[in-house]
Amino acid sequence: MSHGTSVGRRKISGALPKFLVVLVVLLSGAAAAVDKESIEALIEAEHWKRARALIEPLFRANPGEPRANFLMACCYEAAGEYNRALALAEKAVAIEPKNADYHLLLAFICGRQAMRAGILRQIGLALRIRREAETALGLNPNHVEARIVLAEYFFRAPGIFGGDKNKARALAEEVVKLNPALGYLEQASLARRERKQDRMEDLYKKAVEANAQSYRALMALAGFYSYGSQSNFDLAEKYAREAIKLDPGRSGAYGLLAQNSARQERWQELDDILGQAEKNVPDNLNPYFQAGRTVLQDKKDPGRAERYFRKYLTQEPEPTSASPAQAYWRLGQALERQNRKAEAVEAITTALKLDPGLDSAKKDLKRLRSNVFLD
Repeated sequence: MSHGTSVGRRKISGALPKFLVVLVVLLSGAAAAVDKESIEALIEAEHWKRARALIEPLFRANPGEPRANFLMACCYEAAGEYNRALALAEKAVAIEPKNADYHLLLAFICGRQAMRAGILRQIGLALRIRREAETALGLNPNHVEARIVLAEYFFRAPGIFGGDKNKARALAEEVVKLNPALGYLEQASLARRERKQDRMEDLYKKAVEANAQSYRALMALAGFYSYGSQSNFDLAEKYAREAIKLDPGRSGAYGLLAQNSARQERWQELDDILGQAEKNVPDNLNPYFQAGRTVLQDKKDPGRAERYFRKYLTQEPEPTSASPAQAYWRLGQALERQNRKAEAVEAITTALKLDPGLDSAKKDLKRLRSNVFLD
């Protein structure tokens, strides 16, 4: 499994709706006798490692079954393996061309590819995104996620490719009528790009009011209160803890609480949160990475950051979390802050062996090697 680009990829696309999670859960029917609900529950909670362990044998046993191809394509997308994801999504569509979900997956994967493509290829991908999403909506006029993907397309695309912010807003309004919580979240996504902070707060609140059992809505509101001029750590903690109460087996809320505790230098509370997270989600140590990065960025306690990064590196991360290369790079930064330059060089060299394209690490290594030589 490839991890090298996962962090950068998620930073770019973090504003997009969590399409795969919602889409898979909305799917009906089963591909085989495998426990379908188990797979869907794992994907909904973004336990991709566990989900893949179930999906891979399902796919091997049913290589010609469209839903097995769909699910395997989702796993490849989550891991940033877009070419493999696209091939399987295309196969699912070829086998079952009237399935709206499969067309929409194609649109989504093309969107991911477009973020890393050159200008000329972006043109072709952009046209395909719109075509596949509109096909999905034609096949299922009530498709919530098709409207969200199209709203994102119309809002982001230049006018020459049909971009139209008014169309995007209209589609988001339609989503509100079909699924209020998702609709308000999409409206908040559009408002964020227009930097309408006051409108964002109201929309996130409406999403929670529309569905108080939505982990995603609670986390969106908690995240809103965690950053920027509107930050309110008490409210962020309130909604993050409500998310944990709703589903203690997901890591996202623990990571957010860990970051906020680190910013406030509430060290005992931070360690308690990390301990709780590890107990309840032992196969996802992402809260340790989030805590370490926050401590490091705030220039507070590099020794503590080092401990957290080393802990994070004790197991394979989720494909949507920071890659091992990213963690070794951050570890090198923490070591440098402690004036342990030779160890920092070693850690960052390891990062670049894992991901030679990590440009930030290249710059740090060049500077460190120069400093070590001068010392």
